[in-house]
Amino acid sequence: MNQITFSLIEIFISLIVETIILGGLFTWISNKANQTLQQKMTDEMNNIETQNKFIYTQLKDEIINAKRDLISQIKESKGGKN
Repeated sequence: MNQITFSLIEIFISLIVETIILGGLFTWISNKANQTLQQKMTDEMNNIETQNKFIYTQLKDEIINAKRDLISQIKESKGGKN
């Protein structure tokens, strides 16, 4: 009877210890995966920001050039008169 009791206690304790160890391991893996995902998202947001700045600069330059072209065309249509 004592052997059965000790076996049950041993099984119970080993289940608790294994649960704690596995829980800690899964928590660590989850945290690591979240950190990796967060870093990838941060990198992607930085890439998007860089692309948006480039697009903004390109659009601004195109608008400035279009404005100059329009002013030149207006001056030419008036025969160079202001």
